[in-house]
Amino acid sequence: MGILSFLFGNTKELPLKKIISFERKKSDYKINIGEELNIWNKPHSNQINLYALSSVGAEGLVGTTFNSTISYHLQNTNDLFIENKIVSISENSIGLSIYIYSDSNAVKQNYQDSVDDWEEKIMKKHNPKSNWTIRFYSENLLDKNNIKINTIEKENIKDFYTKKNEAIWLSNKNGIKIEVENRLYAEDTNKTLRAIFSGHQLEIFAMYRDNNYYTFEIGMKK
Repeated sequence: MGILSFLFGNTKELPLKKIISFERKKSDYKINIGEELNIWNKPHSNQINLYALSSVGAEGLVGTTFNSTISYHLQNTNDLFIENKIVSISENSIGLSIYIYSDSNAVKQNYQDSVDDWEEKIMKKHNPKSNWTIRFYSENLLDKNNIKINTIEKENIKDFYTKKNEAIWLSNKNGIKIEVENRLYAEDTNKTLRAIFSGHQLEIFAMYRDNNYYTFEIGMKK
């Protein structure tokens, strides 16, 4: 009997519920116990990567492992549903609790519940007591004094559940969109949207540049 069969029984059998250890990768993105991560299977391989939810592209990589069971289902199983959360973190590893099953109705319902939960969270009134930061990537020089923060309209919030990185962008004072990449953490996206949807005007108090990464300290306009 192979190692995977010993651990999982029939390696193709669902549902599957296990804690799997991932090699932790150095990342600027913060992760915490109890949080969910994005799971990605490298094509034509058993390599499984973990990415921070708020990340865009490969820079959000926080962990990796090789697992033929997960890879098989990601590549071959229809109506696949995956629940996951971090249960342990060390300097070199991430313990991820993973629950995988196939149920088309459950997939649709859970997705709708997640959208509704996110909308409810974003629409809650928010009166920020302190400043926070938002981050963007740009290969062009940015001028703090010629930047406005823009967001989607609250009526369209559900349409952006799977594309939160498009919910906030920058423009110049003439309203022309600036070519930047949104690199906000999820919590900062939520804070920004909640503050604006609560009717507050935001102000940029400071801008910090690290290579092509721009961090803006923002808060309620005084």
